[in-house]
Amino acid sequence: MANNAPQLAMGSFGRPWNIRKNKKIYDLIDGRDSQSLDRAFSEYSGHQNVLTVTMDLSTTYRTAIRKHFPNASIVADRFHAHRILTRLVNKLRKRITGDQRKNPIRKLLLRNQKNLSKEEVYALNFFLNIAPHKELKEVYEYKEALNRFYGIKGYKRARKALIKLLDRMGKSKVPKVSGIRATLLAWQKEILEYFSKNRISNGRVEGFNRKAKLVQRKAYGYSSFRNYRLRLLGESSVKPHKR
Repeated sequence: MANNAPQLAMGSFGRPWNIRKNKKIYDLIDGRDSQSLDRAFSEYSGHQNVLTVTMDLSTTYRTAIRKHFPNASIVADRFHAHRILTRLVNKLRKRITGDQRKNPIRKLLLRNQKNLSKEEVYALNFFLNIAPHKELKEVYEYKEALNRFYGIKGYKRARKALIKLLDRMGKSKVPKVSGIRATLLAWQKEILEYFSKNRISNGRVEGFNRKAKLVQRKAYGYSSFRNYRLRLLGESSVKPHKR
């Protein structure tokens, strides 16, 4: 994909769109259901010009994109794919340490192991190798395998690594791992598109989501979506599109 090819990014807070050509919010959609998406997308032209769409793992979004943007390749956002494993790691950790956000083990478990010092790796391994922590250790290893997967160069090597990880997860006896594996399998094509589409992600649109939340906090919320939309587009120096 050329660097200036139109790219659409689906957000999760008021549906910001991010067009890669100008790196700005294009518009917002009021609603997350299929009817709201269909109604909004039908109001715009140039669907055939969008070549790439990044999104979280929403089947509703995926169905809408396939319907309205026939030429677009869909890329599953890497951070959302990774989050489904980190959430399970954190849930299993809470069973052991309780819900202590300041617990140093929490930070060690959630960080990428390659960014830890030798001392931190030693302390983490000591904790994980305690017998009652067997399930946590297993899921943590899946999380780290997914971290390494996203560092791979080349589509074929990535595909091989993903299949290997999914095969490992298929043998797991840990509750919820089978559900996570099913999700990764269902999104396998879109996850692998990351390696053939310049490794793009939803990073920019997540920044827009943070801006959207800030706009709402400053106004103590909006009762009118129209006013909220105009305010956010104004904050982003974007001329509102007529509806």
